[in-house]
Amino acid sequence: MSNTAAMSEPQIPEDVDIHDPAFVRDPFTAYDRLRLECPIARSNKHGGFWLMTRYEDVRAGAINWRDYTSSVAGVTAIPVITPRTEPMLPIEIDPPRHSRYRALVNPVFTPERVAEITPRIGRLAASILERMAEKESADAVAEFCVPVAIASLAAFTDVPLADSENWVGWITKMFDVSDPVAGAAASRDLVAYIDGLIAARRAAPTGDFISMLMAAEIDGESLDDGQIRSFMTVVFGAGFETTADGLSVMLHWLAEHPADLARLAAEPALVPTAVEEFLRFSSPIQIFGRNAARDLSVHERRMRAGDIVALGFGSANRDPSVFEAPGELHLDRKPNRHLTFGAGPHLCAGAGVARMEFAVTLEALIEAGIGLALDPAVAPRWKTRGDRRGFASLPLLIDRKKAH
Repeated sequence: MSNTAAMSEPQIPEDVDIHDPAFVRDPFTAYDRLRLECPIARSNKHGGFWLMTRYEDVRAGAINWRDYTSSVAGVTAIPVITPRTEPMLPIEIDPPRHSRYRALVNPVFTPERVAEITPRIGRLAASILERMAEKESADAVAEFCVPVAIASLAAFTDVPLADSENWVGWITKMFDVSDPVAGAAASRDLVAYIDGLIAARRAAPTGDFISMLMAAEIDGESLDDGQIRSFMTVVFGAGFETTADGLSVMLHWLAEHPADLARLAAEPALVPTAVEEFLRFSSPIQIFGRNAARDLSVHERRMRAGDIVALGFGSANRDPSVFEAPGELHLDRKPNRHLTFGAGPHLCAGAGVARMEFAVTLEALIEAGIGLALDPAVAPRWKTRGDRRGFASLPLLIDRKKAH
C-alpha cells in the first residue's frame, strides 16, 4: 500500500486519542494499524499533534534535534500537565546547551555509583518480598514498585525519604489525565515543596543533589532557583514514576507467565537479557513530545514548523521490521535495540538506575523462591495516561514455595 493511498483512505484516523481508556488498555492494536497504514498519523485531540509509530522514524526523530526540537517548554507531555514558559532541565533544551546542563547530572548516575547503591536496593526488595509472602497477597504497585523506586531515587539524590508519601501523591495526581484540576494543584504543591528544599539547602548545604546543583556553574554562572527547581521536577517525575510503572508491568507479566519466572530461577544468567526485554516490552514512556523546528514532509505528511510531534517509543519497540514476534516476550532476545530510554543526546541519564532496579527485582524474586499470580477477586487497574504505561494497582497472590 502506498503512503498516498493510505492517506486518502477515510478509515485512517485523524483523531487518535492516546488517553482514551481503550487505547490505554491496549495501545498496540492501534500502533500495529498505524505503522502499516499511516505511520505519521494526525490527531486533533489534546491540542493536536502528529504521532510517529515506525521504529526508523521514531529513532530518527529522537536523534535529529535540529528538525525535532525539545526546546519548547511543556510539550514533552501531551497534553501539557501544567502550562509554563520555562523549560524543564535538561530535557527541554537542545544541544549544545543541553550537553552542558546534562553534564551536571551525569556524576550522579555513574556505573560506580549504581554499583554502590545496588546492595541497598537489593536488601529492600528482598525484605518487601518477605513481607508480601507472609501476607500471601499484596498490591504490588503500592507495596513493592513504589517503595523500590522511591528508595532508589532517594539513594541517588538524597531527597528526604520521610517526605516520600507526599511527593508520590503529588506526582500520581499530576499524571492522572482524568482530573486536570487536581493535577494542576498537585503540580503547584510539588513546586512549593521543591522550593522549600532549595531554600533549606541555600541556608545549609548538605552535599545532596540540590547542593551539588547549587555549587555548579554553566558558562561561569551559578544556577538560579528556577533552574534548580526544573532539574528537581524532572528527577521526581522521571526518576520515580517511570521506573515504578515498568516494574509493575514486569510483575504483571511474571504473574501471568510463571514459566518465565521458573526459567529465570533455573537460568539466572539470563537476568541481564531479560531486563532488556522487560524494558522493551513495558516501554514506560510510550509517547514523548517534540516540536517540528521547520516545515517537514515525512511519508507524504506535511508538518508545519511548531507542530507537536509525538515520538511513539511504545510502538517503535513493537515494530516487526526490527523485532521478531514483537508482541511476544522472549527472555533471551538478542539483539534488542529497544528505544525505551530514547536515543541520541537525550538518551535517559538514569538508564543504569532503571536497569539496576529491574535486575534487583528479578534477583530478589529468584532468591525468595516465591510464585506470583493475579488475584482473581480484584482486577488490576491501568493508569489513566496513554503516553505512559503502568499499573495504578496490581493485586497479586503470593505462593510461598520455599521453606523459611
